[in-house]
Amino acid sequence: MLNKKEVFIDSDVILDVCFDRKPFIRDSQQILSLAETVTIVGYTSSLILANCYYILSHQIKETAARATIAKLRSFLTVLPFTDKEISESLNSNFKDFEDGIQYFICLNHGLETFITRNVRDYKKENIAVVTPEQYLILHHAHY
Repeated sequence: MLNKKEVFIDSDVILDVCFDRKPFIRDSQQILSLAETVTIVGYTSSLILANCYYILSHQIKETAARATIAKLRSFLTVLPFTDKEISESLNSNFKDFEDGIQYFICLNHGLETFITRNVRDYKKENIAVVTPEQYLILHHAHY
C-alpha cells in the first residue's frame, strides 16, 4: 500500500475555490477534495487561515467566513508558525516575507511538497514547489 502523500496547501489554492476563480478552480478544488477524502494529507498554516478569514470576511458575511475556515480545519492539519520561521524568512532571500514564512513552515515540518500557483516566488532546493495542475499531473497515477 502506498503511503499517503503529505502536501502543504497555500492560500491561493484555498481562495481559488472560495471565490470560484476561473480557470484555476478545477485543479484547486481537486487538491482540496483529495485532502478532504484523505487521499492525501493536507497541511496549511495558521497564518494562511487567518489571512483567508480576513479576505473572506471582507467579501462574504462573517458567519460564512467562519464556517469556511471551520470546514477547512475539519480536513486540513493547521501548522503553527513561530519566531523561528519569522527569523528564517527575515534572513532569507525571499522578496515576500509571508512567502518565506510559509516556505519555512513547510520545510521545518518535514513536508516535501508545497502546492501554490505562485511557484516563481519560492525557493526549490529542499521542497518541490508545484501548481495544483502540476501536482495532479505528476501524481495522477497514484490516485
